[in-house]
Amino acid sequence: MSTIGSGLKFDNAMMGQLHDLKDRTKMDLPGAGAGAKASDKPSFMDHLKQAMEEVNTDQVTADKKATDLASGKDTNIHETMLSASTAELSFNMMVQVRNKALAAYQEIMRMPV
Repeated sequence: MSTIGSGLKFDNAMMGQLHDLKDRTKMDLPGAGAGAKASDKPSFMDHLKQAMEEVNTDQVTADKKATDLASGKDTNIHETMLSASTAELSFNMMVQVRNKALAAYQEIMRMPV
């Protein structure tokens, strides 16, 4: 279960970086002064945050089911394994999305101005 534990640390660190980036982006936007109107639509950052929270929830659920199975509170190994597989797949997808976003950022930074 080290993947689940390390995933939680990764999520917290990534959330902090996303919050910092969001704060910096708000200050850099044109019209972001006192007269700027807040949009009712969720931003890309909000979607990322929600997705990361879902991944974290999947990992916490898988960890709880594994603990319950090990302690004898639950005897359904199928649900436990399904939950662990779901958590692993969602975490791997989140990492791949992060890698693609980072690659896109690096490509933009290499563009000549």
